[in-house]
Amino acid sequence: MEEKVDNACEWCKENWQSIVSAFVTIVIVVGIVILSISTFGTAIPVIAVGVVGAIVGISGQLISDTISCAITGDWDGNWQSYIGSAIGGFAGGVLLLLTNPIAACSAEAAISTFFGENLENITGGQKRSTFEILFDTGLSTGTAAFFSVALSKITGKLSKTLSKKIPVFKRLSGINSYDASFKMVITKLKQGSIKKFHYKTIRNGVISGLSEGTLENIASGFLMGLRNGMTNGESCHKINKK
Repeated sequence: MEEKVDNACEWCKENWQSIVSAFVTIVIVVGIVILSISTFGTAIPVIAVGVVGAIVGISGQLISDTISCAITGDWDGNWQSYIGSAIGGFAGGVLLLLTNPIAACSAEAAISTFFGENLENITGGQKRSTFEILFDTGLSTGTAAFFSVALSKITGKLSKTLSKKIPVFKRLSGINSYDASFKMVITKLKQGSIKKFHYKTIRNGVISGLSEGTLENIASGFLMGLRNGMTNGESCHKINKK
């Protein structure tokens, strides 16, 4: 028993910074949710956009990891990053009710990276220093903001083209699009004109979020693949020198 206590104390001592960081991140996300609920006076639209954001966040992480794997030949994704993406996506979805898409996307990237990498430290995954975590968080935040601005027009034009030329994609753009239907329901929920939402609301939000963020996720995966490839190459070079 005494040995277990000592091990627990040693673990806390080694990981206290990441433990505190993860806890603070959760407190911030909870604060965002409470602020949103108090602003709109109801939890239903907050839950809806949060769930959509979490699903889109996880799906986006999967797309990025797949692209990165195609470049490096190695799967670099881990469960910690997917939990981080879910939490960051939830917060980003809720922030869409309170702020603009660029700010929400940037916050999502920051929370996802910061929480995911600290969780890796806590659970015994890849160990990163505080500087590395802060650097990665800043990089992902800046990249997300840049891609949100740089690719938004391209994504919009692509969605319009696909909706006109390919029947299966006809709801990617226009007044009856997935995005328009989702926003309409959320607006009615905030106004109190409806009290519940259908599962199709979640579906519409997820498809809308993925269609809007696909190019960003692909670009992010491409950059991540190049970075991981360079890192692995440097590691192999060092080993060969030894």
